[in-house]
Amino acid sequence: MSTSGEALAPESTINVNKWFEDGKFKSFHWIQFLLGIATFTFDGYDLFVYAAAVPLLLKSFHINLAQAGVIGSYAPIGAAIGALFFGPVADKIGRRRTILICLTIICVGMGLCGISSGPGFFSIFRVLTGFGVGGCMPNMVALATEYTPLRARATTVSMMLSGIQVGGIAMALLGLWLFPIFGWRAVFIAGFVPIILLPVYAKYLPESPVHLLKRGRMEQLRKYVRLSRPSETVPDAAVLQVNMGSGKAPLATIFQEGRGFSTVMFWIAYFMNLYTIFAFTIWLPKLIMSQGFTLARGLSGLLSLSIASIIGSYVAGIIADRVLGNRPTLFLFYGISFLSIVTTGYMSSFTGLMICVSLAGAGFNGAQNLLNAYIAPYYPPTMRSTAVGFAYGVGRFGAIFGPAIIGIVMSMHFTYRETLLAIGIPGLVPALAIWAVREKHNYARILAAEKAVVG
Repeated sequence: MSTSGEALAPESTINVNKWFEDGKFKSFHWIQFLLGIATFTFDGYDLFVYAAAVPLLLKSFHINLAQAGVIGSYAPIGAAIGALFFGPVADKIGRRRTILICLTIICVGMGLCGISSGPGFFSIFRVLTGFGVGGCMPNMVALATEYTPLRARATTVSMMLSGIQVGGIAMALLGLWLFPIFGWRAVFIAGFVPIILLPVYAKYLPESPVHLLKRGRMEQLRKYVRLSRPSETVPDAAVLQVNMGSGKAPLATIFQEGRGFSTVMFWIAYFMNLYTIFAFTIWLPKLIMSQGFTLARGLSGLLSLSIASIIGSYVAGIIADRVLGNRPTLFLFYGISFLSIVTTGYMSSFTGLMICVSLAGAGFNGAQNLLNAYIAPYYPPTMRSTAVGFAYGVGRFGAIFGPAIIGIVMSMHFTYRETLLAIGIPGLVPALAIWAVREKHNYARILAAEKAVVG
């Protein structure tokens, strides 16, 4: 491999994966990063928009807390289906095309929610929106993992996923402005506007190296190789190689070669943490209002949660990359999440409440974003979309059950503190699941060991 500024020999062979891993963060990566942030902003907006609108929807649709909890589960149901469906599809038609399709579905679904005449149509369009969200997230993570330099991978993916919290901030600010004037419909209709960004995605979003190789689009791959390390000269005659993994059927392979047990552990970690995230986030404004505060204070809680989650995602990535590594950092942030949620129930002042809410968001969202960065390189490239997609899809069932269960708990008149315990205690399970993951079958670790031997 050449050093910066040197030209490769005309007949050189380039391992594309190593080329991207050994590079430095350039404008090519910044464009992907910004597109990733934008993508996850849509996801976050989708999550927080329902949380913010729940107090108004209860009156507008004449529904009770249990019914609102069930409706809150419809978008995660769509996301689970979308993740399970679009993971294998992306491995066939390409991640870029899949992401473009899913973004269109998200925008259309959001707009339709805003013009729904009743809870029935609203629920259908929430499923549709979630279907697009479920297809977007795992494919964007897998794509970023393939192109981002190794030294910045965990930080980059974690910060990219913090776009979810950017969506939360946008939602809270729009809600504070639009709710008093236009009501809840305006914030859903606003979710249709990002469709104008599709041409930008079509122009700048790269395709997976594996898919380009399979389709024989070597010039396109060569273009990305050059863009990623622009100071180096890559001859037209240079041979490009891409790590293809085992070449077996993707779904079957994530359970083979010793990865089956860890795959299940990843699913459990995803499931329980998403249960906590969705249960806490969707019901946060209503929980705050149950303590005598206004809707505006409830939206302020979402704003604090979102800002703290961005900081938590960044800190988690830095700690994982430079200090502790992925697994110990995950243990730390799961613990912060649990303690903060439980302590929230004992805070009587709004300031103390916001501190606990902020720490909880930093904990469970920081852990979730880092978990995405940990899972993707655990698997070979050919099955990466499928592996992340199925983890995300199965995990989304936690997001399905979380809002519904807590809605039922609240309708049964459990106390404020008991409700928070029902949210927080399950958040300890992901730490146990990650502890049980078998690192010896980690593809990235195996590849690194092989390179060390060759070196």
